[in-house]
Amino acid sequence: MDDTLKQKLKNYVLWLLGRQEYSRRELTQKLQQREATDDFIENLLDWCEKHNFINEQRYCEGFVRKHIFKCHGLKRIQSEAMSKGINRALLETVVDELEIDWFELAQEAYNKKYSTTPADLEYKEKAKRVRYLMYRGFSYDQINFAMQAQ
Repeated sequence: MDDTLKQKLKNYVLWLLGRQEYSRRELTQKLQQREATDDFIENLLDWCEKHNFINEQRYCEGFVRKHIFKCHGLKRIQSEAMSKGINRALLETVVDELEIDWFELAQEAYNKKYSTTPADLEYKEKAKRVRYLMYRGFSYDQINFAMQAQ
């Protein structure tokens, strides 16, 4: 790789990071699409970490907060975090530090979607609502709590 291509790729990464946080894995994929060599990718991302442009802890915290704001449950957050390349132990640490009440979050998600409908439901409608909350990443206990609390 010549120096102009290296500089373009470095500028590209800095431009991306200026817009939003990225995980190391996401940046690796973006650079691979631009046909950067593995050695260059490693060196560039190490440089970015050294200068605190990439910070996995900060990225993970923002990721979790974004999903909590969207009323997603723990299972959904874990699933999407794995696809983004977030370390499982780091994710668990961040979730523990935030002290999230998953039951309250499930109730909030339920109320956002179904706040104006009656609580006495037919089986088909109840199953639909359970599927909705399961898709959002909540456990059965959390779903039962949310549906009973209305």
